[in-house]
Amino acid sequence: KVGTNLNGMIFSDQFGQNHKIAQSTKRLIIALDKEPAHAVNEYLDRKDPNFLKKNQSLFIVDVSAAPSIIQKVFILPGLKKFNYSVLIITEEEEAKPFREAVNTAKILEVILKNQKITAVKEHQATIDAVQAIF
Repeated sequence: KVGTNLNGMIFSDQFGQNHKIAQSTKRLIIALDKEPAHAVNEYLDRKDPNFLKKNQSLFIVDVSAAPSIIQKVFILPGLKKFNYSVLIITEEEEAKPFREAVNTAKILEVILKNQKITAVKEHQATIDAVQAIF
């Protein structure tokens, strides 16, 4: 939601490392479904491992809809092949605020200023749309 302050929000990545949304973070790229996640990963996989950091961005994927056994056996090991951080939402309760009033089939671009949401944009789940974001 525009106006929400994300100060203190922490996510774990595919390697179990915690990441805080820093003051300098300008953008969150959020994939709440399989197709948007694949589009973003396909784009980022072609970039330098520091691409997100250089663009003051974080990539967040919601896998909470998948049963925990599927998350542990297939999804999380698959994410470990990427050489950039993929922040992961694994619990449905944690995912709820991100899913409110948005099209989960789209890539969400959340614009931040000083850890506060200033805009939320929806983009098609395509590599071209991801490129246009950056």
